[in-house]
Amino acid sequence: MTYELDYVSAESENCSSKIVLDDRIFYVKLFSSSADATKYFSADQNGHLQKEISKSEFELWVNILADNESDVKTILEKVAQGKKY
Repeated sequence: MTYELDYVSAESENCSSKIVLDDRIFYVKLFSSSADATKYFSADQNGHLQKEISKSEFELWVNILADNESDVKTILEKVAQGKKY
């Protein structure tokens, strides 16, 4: 499995991070206020937002596409480091 996290291009979609896992693209939007829950989005093959998905669906895809538990942990940690809105 290959993955890429991109914080810069995520900002063009008003998100904190863009995650490419194999052939799937996701965006995550973090908030500085604890009252606002993190939002997760799926994207089409061109990287355009398609729809909001649940945290459990996002984590399911990460677990399916990651090669091992170490990759899952690393991806989720890096996602949490993105810009907060």
